[in-house]
Amino acid sequence: MARYNKGANAERELIHMLFKQGLAVLRVAGSGATSLPSPDVVAMKPGLQLAIECKAWNKAYLSISNAQMKELRKWSEMSGAELYIAWKIPRKGWRFLKPEQFNDSPKGFNISLKKALTHGIDLGVVIGEQSQIVQ
Repeated sequence: MARYNKGANAERELIHMLFKQGLAVLRVAGSGATSLPSPDVVAMKPGLQLAIECKAWNKAYLSISNAQMKELRKWSEMSGAELYIAWKIPRKGWRFLKPEQFNDSPKGFNISLKKALTHGIDLGVVIGEQSQIVQ
């Protein structure tokens, strides 16, 4: 139950951040418990639709199963929303990642903490409030 609470609290934190930035937000409670594909958070404003899968993980790698990534991509295609994986990294904040930034392996999709920190983007870039600095 502690892992669920950690994830749910991270999702709630993110929806408040998005709302403060002027987006309409919706947390899809139990998104992983239904047979229908759905992201954890949907956020929108005119000209921008986001589907966000949230992860609060304190490890050297973040992994997503093949099945979950397939479902997220399907939902994104059906809705027309841009898909991001939002990783809340302890003491570093949120990093937003596109599915294509993950390494594809037979067991699933993964990305290292180091790569997420260097290649992930900030919320301001995702919502178009700031431009990305190329590193």
